[in-house]
Amino acid sequence: MLTEDFIGRIAIVIIMTILVIFTGATLVTQLQQSSHASLLAVLTQTASTIFLGLQLLMTISRIPPKGTARGIGPRVASVGGAFVMLAAMLLTPAFDNEIAQILALCLIFGGTVGSIFCLYWLGRSFSIMATARRLVTTGPYSVVRHPLYVCEAGFVLGIVISHLSVTIIVIGVLQFILQYNRAKNEEAILRQTFPEYDEYARRVPMLVPRFFMSSSRRPVRSR
Repeated sequence: MLTEDFIGRIAIVIIMTILVIFTGATLVTQLQQSSHASLLAVLTQTASTIFLGLQLLMTISRIPPKGTARGIGPRVASVGGAFVMLAAMLLTPAFDNEIAQILALCLIFGGTVGSIFCLYWLGRSFSIMATARRLVTTGPYSVVRHPLYVCEAGFVLGIVISHLSVTIIVIGVLQFILQYNRAKNEEAILRQTFPEYDEYARRVPMLVPRFFMSSSRRPVRSR
């Protein structure tokens, strides 16, 4: 398990380093051409660079695993969920509509800022693969069990709108399926590793905050 974790760490560090360099270079280009780039675009690119850099830092400094999901399925879901939308974004053209691009940037920016907060809270327990390192149940993880994936969903929706086409919609649906499977795989290994996870799962919903579910189920009073 430790050998696989070390090899996986090296691979992710290489990939994240390349992505940080790419997004950082794009940010520098936008700043040099500030008259042609909107403030929202610059802020979004800055947030993306910070998020990728934080993933790199947490991967380098992460604590040793206590358990890892076995089999090829969890690994495919983890890698696909983490990178398929980034690849699709680079390989598909942007949608030529100003309103759509503004909406997309708002979603990408909001999703990325939320992801930065969740990743900071997760800290050295972060990993791409379905791995149990430490059970985090406070902060955003006291609202839903997978707040990072909820925030990343906003980012993905923004990419779909930004590159709107049948291809990107199909890839977006695939990405959501992979992320859901990724969450289920993580829950399985966390339950196996931490006996207290069952009680945590009873208290905290998986993806939808409980106050949303409560309000939708609240009975309507007649006068």
